[in-house]
Amino acid sequence: MYPTQDFFDILQAVTVDCKDNGEYFTVADRVAVIEQILEKSDYRLIAREPLVLLYAKRPLHEGDRVLLISSHIDCVYNRCFCTDEGDCLRGTFDNSLTNAAVLWAMINAALPDNVVVAFTGNEESDSKGAVQAVVALGQMGCEVQSAIVLDVTNEGWNSGASFTLENDLGIDILTGYNIISSLESFSGKFAFKHNALPDESWDYAEYGIPSLTLCVPVGGDLHSDAGVLLRKSDVALYCRALSVLSATLV
Repeated sequence: MYPTQDFFDILQAVTVDCKDNGEYFTVADRVAVIEQILEKSDYRLIAREPLVLLYAKRPLHEGDRVLLISSHIDCVYNRCFCTDEGDCLRGTFDNSLTNAAVLWAMINAALPDNVVVAFTGNEESDSKGAVQAVVALGQMGCEVQSAIVLDVTNEGWNSGASFTLENDLGIDILTGYNIISSLESFSGKFAFKHNALPDESWDYAEYGIPSLTLCVPVGGDLHSDAGVLLRKSDVALYCRALSVLSATLV
């Protein structure tokens, strides 16, 4: 089962404002929506820091090894919107698009049980939310075995890619081989860029966490109030890739 209307309902709901001042969220509309969506799910809030919400299926204990999935919720838009343009959606999707993808995966049991999901703030400035996620998990005594960062990108849009892998950092040869093997069924549907624009993967890698970014290609200026285009047909493949990649990295 992969997303149809339920995904787009989630996307519409989370495409609302969220901003911070580097210390805490000053506009938290999206935070409230995420909490509401997950209220009746199997996931529970395990940590609330000023710039990050951490969710997991169960309480964590010292020595637990976890896979971190990180999706930033802060945005730079003056207004947020999501509209239907036929085969595409247009909207302010940096980064509500991957917020919706991981939320869909969470409520549809499409992720491994040892996943911790971080909804981070301050990514557009200093990635302080990502840092707070690492510190909070460290204080719990958990080992973050790897991190998957979720974001939007212009890479692969013109070539018709449904998703991209970017900024692979600290990934060993065997893990890299396993990743490529697991994505064999997506051959021709994704693009790869080893050195892409900076994102939270760089911050997690600084803490020695093997990291990579799974992106959704969109058309247009990522930060424009005019929004970007998303091919509706890419959604199901992106969500399936998130599920497969997560299962590979546990």
